[in-house]
Amino acid sequence: MYDLDTTSHPRGDGVRDLTLTDRWNTPLGKPNGGYILAAMLRGLGEEIKGSDPLVAAITYLASPETGPAELRTSALRRGRRVQTGEAALWEGDRHIAQLVASFAGRDGGRTHELGTPPQLPAPDDCVDPRGQGLPDDGIFDRVDYRLAARPGWADGAPNGDPTVELWQRLAGGREIDLPALALLCDSYAPPVMELGELASMTVQLTVHLHRRPEPGWIATRLTTRHVVNGFHEEDCELWDEAGNLVAQSRQLAILL
Repeated sequence: MYDLDTTSHPRGDGVRDLTLTDRWNTPLGKPNGGYILAAMLRGLGEEIKGSDPLVAAITYLASPETGPAELRTSALRRGRRVQTGEAALWEGDRHIAQLVASFAGRDGGRTHELGTPPQLPAPDDCVDPRGQGLPDDGIFDRVDYRLAARPGWADGAPNGDPTVELWQRLAGGREIDLPALALLCDSYAPPVMELGELASMTVQLTVHLHRRPEPGWIATRLTTRHVVNGFHEEDCELWDEAGNLVAQSRQLAILL
């Protein structure tokens, strides 16, 4: 479903047709922001014929609905190493989201990694949270999750620590490409729920895409450290099973 649901079709002059489906809806009944980002990033990359996506920054301007949408793209700069473009998502006369993204080849270069991946039990030894606090439809039926333990908020007892570590993969084991990594940065319940908050909605999300992951599950670390005037940040790290950092993100979200 991922390939079908993130496909857009060129109309000409940088405009593409896209259908947002309810198969990636959140419990709020709206298409998930990570799903929207993946679809926009994939369409923009195809339109400007960029290399691999490197960084993507999206601002959500209006609440999306399922149904037909229009992606309006343009190239901003075609540098020797980095190509940059932008895309606007419209539903009728409603401007839903605005994306700026850069693309670049991965031809090696210096690498220094000072971080460490989450220390999780093997996925087969973890808990499947669907039906244990998480819904089993919408995006939660499109992504597989495994947690070391059942979250406190699922039992009505938030643990006070807005940090979550878990495994993720696309349902059915579909290979995870770079736009799918962007989706997985915003696919799970927000860790701020461990503070007793019921829900939040992303305002702005920036994703750094470091490398294509090795096949398998993605170890994920989500953290929130600051809640200010009804807004909070959420940081995400994604690591493949080989211990490589494959993506990271920061978003600003509003409490509902």
